[in-house]
Amino acid sequence: MEAYYRYSERENIDAERHMLGDIYYGAEYDDEYIKQALQKTGWLAKARRLDAVEGEVGELISKGKIIARFGGRDEWGPRALGNRSIIADPRDMRVIRKINFAIKQRDFWMPFAPSVLEERAVDYFIKIKPARYMIEAFDTTERADEITAGLHPYDRTGRPHMVNEWNPSYRKILQAFQGITGVGGVLNTSFNIHGYPIVGTPEIALATLENSGLDGLAAGNWLVQKQ
Repeated sequence: MEAYYRYSERENIDAERHMLGDIYYGAEYDDEYIKQALQKTGWLAKARRLDAVEGEVGELISKGKIIARFGGRDEWGPRALGNRSIIADPRDMRVIRKINFAIKQRDFWMPFAPSVLEERAVDYFIKIKPARYMIEAFDTTERADEITAGLHPYDRTGRPHMVNEWNPSYRKILQAFQGITGVGGVLNTSFNIHGYPIVGTPEIALATLENSGLDGLAAGNWLVQKQ
């Protein structure tokens, strides 16, 4: 794209420019494929297909569960934006240790980030502007203690993913969590074990569930819980 703009400038061509929107450009798997993966891997007995899986995920997170989400199309770019994410209650600092040591298996100093409902960003961040890709950091307000586990521990800044109508299913999870807790965001980190790529298929998602301390997995409309 950069080359196109430079070429157009050089050749005096009126280049078209479009605002960047959502970046869910990758692969997607339907519920039938996910069911087959559940059967092949032996997880079907612990799985339920739900018409409103998002509400149950929000409730589980409010109860301290750490849930991975594999739904919709892969996000492109440097961050997990809800479709290939591990999400948890941002109020509870204990989830940091569990995610780092039992799930991500990574160094303790690597910070997490929050996904917040876009309309609630003003409650948590100072001099806020649209930040939908989790790549910009902001100072935080006193109320940001509600999302403390998703902030940088040394300076209390945050690198938010503001969730709007681009991802209605993920947004429903945040709304369900907010309805229970009053908190307008969740802790969000990429769905992978440290050193491995973000999960790319339902089979890898289930293998990551099996080989980590995750409490559950929402894959499409299927919800898998270890207990």
